[in-house]
Amino acid sequence: MHTLETLAEVEAFVAAPFSVLIAKSHTCATCQQITAHLNAKIPELNTVPTAQVFLEDFEAFRGHYVVFSVPTVLVFSDGKERLRESRFIRTDVIRRALLAYQESQ
Repeated sequence: MHTLETLAEVEAFVAAPFSVLIAKSHTCATCQQITAHLNAKIPELNTVPTAQVFLEDFEAFRGHYVVFSVPTVLVFSDGKERLRESRFIRTDVIRRALLAYQESQ
């Protein structure tokens, strides 16, 4: 998974028609496993751009996107945040958002 490190990279990434961004921490045990868990529960996730951000390495992201707890999964469509799941990630909600987007295409 690609790691984004600047606001310019994030802005370009979320401008895609549909993208998933995962905010993590290097010291969070749950964060280290969230990607594998999401891929296992949401096989369709492999068809959309997905990236990660480590909050310790990228303080500007924390304030710009108002992410203060990890893990946080942000779902974007055409540059707009469509869904935010934080700490206790509901994979069924993320999957429904992804399927709704795919059906609209």
